[in-house]
Amino acid sequence: MPYVKLTTTKTLTLQQEVALKKITGELISIFPNKTEDYLMIHIEDNQVMYFRGKEIECMRIGVELYRQCDIEYKKEFVQRLMKEIAHITNIPVENQYLTIHEYDHWGMDGEFI
Repeated sequence: MPYVKLTTTKTLTLQQEVALKKITGELISIFPNKTEDYLMIHIEDNQVMYFRGKEIECMRIGVELYRQCDIEYKKEFVQRLMKEIAHITNIPVENQYLTIHEYDHWGMDGEFI
């Protein structure tokens, strides 16, 4: 189950939130064996965040994955998602940070795998 958390200073409209959910769900399939069916997304908007010493519009994207993926999938996902986020929110790519954490073990369906 992939988990994606989007945190931004900007106040998002419902339309923007739905668009972010939709594009993240589509792009998660770049990773092998990952689909929107198991994706959990958490969107936090209107947060106080400082970037480059200022309170400017920015976004922090955190991605958590069960098992490691090859670097080419990560590069494609990062490039495409950040471009889409810029399009949807008007937050420039240079004001977005994205991290990917991969785990060898994960709990789901009441089991530790």
